Amino acid sequence: MPPARDIAAALYGAYRLARYDVSGHKYFDVSNAGFWRSFFAAVLIAPFYFVLLNLRFAEFSDVPAIRFFALESIAYVIAWAAFPLFMASLVREINVEKNYIPFIVAYNWSAVLQNALFLPIEILALSGILPVDAANLLGLLAIAVIVVYIWFIVRTALDVTGAMAAGIVAIDFLMSILINTIAINVL
Repeated sequence: MPPARDIAAALYGAYRLARYDVSGHKYFDVSNAGFWRSFFAAVLIAPFYFVLLNLRFAEFSDVPAIRFFALESIAYVIAWAAFPLFMASLVREINVEKNYIPFIVAYNWSAVLQNALFLPIEILALSGILPVDAANLLGLLAIAVIVVYIWFIVRTALDVTGAMAAGIVAIDFLMSILINTIAINVL
C-alpha cells in the first residue's frame, strides 16, 4: 500500500489533469515502485464498485450469488490488467516506450476520479432514486467527460498526436465493453 501522502499527491495530480493542467503529471511517482503502487487505485474504487455490484445482482436473481460475485471480481481484475498489458506492446510499436510508466501511473490514478463521477450515477440509477431518463443523460455526459479526460492523459503522458490518443482511447473503451460483455454472457 502506498503511503497516504503519495496517494493524496497522486489524486491531486489526477485532479489537475481533470482540469486539463499538464502539470498534474508531476504529482505522480513514476518510478517502478510507483508504477506498481498506482494499481492501488483499484483497491480505493473496489468498495464503491461492490455497492454497484450488489445493486446489479438484483438483475441476475437466477444466478447464484457466489458465481455472480466471483465472475464480476475476475472481470474487475482483468479490466485493471488488460489495458496496461496491451499498452506495454503498443508503446513499443509507436516508439514511446519511455513514456509507458508515467502514462500507466496517471491512467490508473485517474480511474479514481472517473469512478467518483460515474459510479454515483449508476448507483442512484440502479437504486431507483434517479429516474431512468435522467440517469441515461447523466451517464452519457459522464462518459463523454471521462473520454475527453482519458484522451488528455493519453496525449500528454505518451506525447502522441491527438488522433493517436483518440485511437488509444477507443481501444480502451472497446476493451472495457468486451470484458463487461463477456462477464455478463458467462453469467
